Amino acid sequence: MFEVESKILNIDAIQICQKLGDLGAKKIDETKLVVDWYGPVGLTHNGDDPWFLRIRSASDGKSELTWKGISDHIGQSRKTEEINFTVSSPERAGEFLQALELEHYAHQEKLRTSFIFKDWRFDIDQYPGMPPFVEIEGESADHVAEAIKLLELTNNKTWNQGERMLVQDEYKLNWFNMKFG
Repeated sequence: MFEVESKILNIDAIQICQKLGDLGAKKIDETKLVVDWYGPVGLTHNGDDPWFLRIRSASDGKSELTWKGISDHIGQSRKTEEINFTVSSPERAGEFLQALELEHYAHQEKLRTSFIFKDWRFDIDQYPGMPPFVEIEGESADHVAEAIKLLELTNNKTWNQGERMLVQDEYKLNWFNMKFG
């Protein structure tokens, strides 16, 4: 499965939630996510990863393991192959990955509010120490651009790189260890 997405930076999260509600979007989730990253030992994990694994746990107790391949950049969006499956214990999944001699190299926490509208998914994310952004996932780069116009965010900066680069390059924060409080 491939995902096509773009991040729109420096949004007013309350205003975007209101606009989505006014459009008739369905709020599907509001959660705190804890994300742990694993990959081959010996890489710098600064963009040289041929693939990586993520264990993501939500505050409702649901967890998933995701494999992500290298992304292709398409205009203001990116396309990434990914495989997801549910895990019952994120701790045991992490132990399993480390038993395979994969390195646990990063940990983040973030708040996420998610909406579905038509064929789009909107995730409003807030990491500690940086302004919120909305990630829009659609069927194609043009489809994502249509959603950006719909939300009147065409003047906002877009980001088609991964969140690691956003956190490190744009906001100069330590992506490898992001925790609230």
